[in-house]
This record gives sequence, C-alpha cells and structure tokens, in this order.
Amino acid sequence: MTLPLFPSPPPIERPHTCHARGCREPVPPEMLMCLAHWRMVPRLIQRAVWANYRHGQCEDKNPSWAWHQAADAAIGFVARSEGFMLRPAEMEAMEAFGCR
Repeated sequence: MTLPLFPSPPPIERPHTCHARGCREPVPPEMLMCLAHWRMVPRLIQRAVWANYRHGQCEDKNPSWAWHQAADAAIGFVARSEGFMLRPAEMEAMEAFGCR
C-alpha cells in the first residue's frame, strides 16, 4: 500500500451559527438561533421548533418536514422583524402559523 506524498488536510469544521440573516453568533448545533434572535420568535413557533426537533438530526442531517416548517417560520419572523425580504418557504411557514 502506498501513501500519498501530500495527504489532504483534514476538513475544516465551521462553527454552527445562528440562522437569523446576517448573524454570525456561534450556537450549539441543536440551537436554531442565538438567544437574542430566539427571544424575538413567538412562543407558538418556538414550541413547534422544539416539539419537532429529533435528537440526532444535526448529525444525520435529516430533520423532519415539520421541523423545517417551524424553523422557516422562526427565521422568517425574525427576518421580517429586522427588515429583510422573506423567502417563499418562510412566507408559507409563517402563514401556516397564523403570522401575517
């Protein structure tokens, strides 16, 4: 067996950051947002994010559709509050939670 002369460097792991637009605050992978942005999200949506979170979804990268919808609603709510345009999935998710 021959070894490569110049082995590839190990992959660089980027820290997981808050999903609010423009926020680079590091957060644990299980957290969707930093505390400042999370506190902007209505309780109904916060509860839906946690109710649909499955332990291990950060590792296998396979969250449920329900979690995605709740996360999109949370991200959209914060984006709208901060004056950003909403993506179609965020608009649909917010409507599903009664946010207009």
